[in-house]
Amino acid sequence: MLSGMPPTKSPSAAGDRERVKRARLRFVRATAVALLIAAALLYIGAEALLPGHPWAGYAAAFGQAAMIGALADWFAVVALFRHPLGIPLPHTAIIPSNKHRIADNLGEFIQSRFLSPPKVIEAIRTFAPGRRLTRWLNRPDSVAHLGRLLTEALLRLAHVADDPRLRPFLIDVLQRQLSTIDGPAVIARILDMLSENRRHQILLDEALARLDAYLQHDDVRDTLVRAIARNIEFVPSTLNLDERVGRIILQRLYGALQTLLQDVRMDHHHVLRQRFDEAVFDLTRALREDGALRRDIQHLQGELVFHPETVTAMQHLFTQIRAWLLHDLQMPQGHLNRRVAEVAGDLGRMLASHRPTQDWIDEQILKLVPPVIERYRRTLGEFIAAQLKTWSDDFLVNQIELNIGRDLQFIRLNGTLVGGTVGLLIYAATQIWR
Repeated sequence: MLSGMPPTKSPSAAGDRERVKRARLRFVRATAVALLIAAALLYIGAEALLPGHPWAGYAAAFGQAAMIGALADWFAVVALFRHPLGIPLPHTAIIPSNKHRIADNLGEFIQSRFLSPPKVIEAIRTFAPGRRLTRWLNRPDSVAHLGRLLTEALLRLAHVADDPRLRPFLIDVLQRQLSTIDGPAVIARILDMLSENRRHQILLDEALARLDAYLQHDDVRDTLVRAIARNIEFVPSTLNLDERVGRIILQRLYGALQTLLQDVRMDHHHVLRQRFDEAVFDLTRALREDGALRRDIQHLQGELVFHPETVTAMQHLFTQIRAWLLHDLQMPQGHLNRRVAEVAGDLGRMLASHRPTQDWIDEQILKLVPPVIERYRRTLGEFIAAQLKTWSDDFLVNQIELNIGRDLQFIRLNGTLVGGTVGLLIYAATQIWR
């Protein structure tokens, strides 16, 4: 995990932390109450001993002032969250009464202080994402963690995608996307790439070579002989000359065809090659400019994409890919997991040896993030404010008490001790003055 970034927390871990916070809050609150009771008992006991024991006056003064401090701070702390003793005194239950104003101010504070572009830029520069990413990728545990994350994500995707309610939707989306592709333009672009430096002539050479090899087969010759013999009607079949005539004609035709094929294959400027160039050029231009041809191809494209056999093929391909993914991802050392680890490790080593690339990563993030923050920070602030406003008063009070209530209870503790000390000092000063 990237250094400086919080780990993902599970719901059980969050529940455990909440229970710990609540237990600590109860303990500090009970301690404050116990200290108040102790101050009260001290005051009562000292007052009882006061007639015969002058020192008891000091104890009584401490206990009395400690009770006053404890009760005053108790009132102040409780007044933040609710009405003390349920009495709706003015300026009590401050947080619930001002929930909307607090939410708006908090949203404004976050967007203006935390999400301001200068603050974001400073944070990014301090974080140095390029160097941190490099260090992270060079740690074996990080690479293994990345592989596990990818495996879990793909496994979840594979399981979800097999839902019978989702698969027809995915196929429908794929069909619609394929049907919107400009098929004639794609074919024209492919022909353009093939015709660069006359590379399409390689296809012609291959076709000529295969045709030459095909015509060498004896069964092909026999088939052609019989076809020619069936079409020779002027020779009496009783003379049994049709097959012999067919073979003679075939040998002549084959010889001429073989000579032509050899000429075309050896002569890169042969007239047939030029005709082939012209045909490819004309077809490419027609794919872009001939409306009738374009409509015919697009119509054929639509029929092909939405044909039932195509849908069946898509479903079969989908099933095969999913089965392969599940098989590979469930293996401890699957191909994808190993490949991710290899790529991540190679990337980490390359980044470690090339500081300019690390600086480039920082620069790209500095260019990308601040404009996005500037565009959406007000929306984020308003979102935070809106979320706080939807909370119930009890939930809001509970969350604030749970997170800062323990510190507020220490105010009660301090108030008790400080109040008692101040009361003691005032009583002592009064005694000296007398």
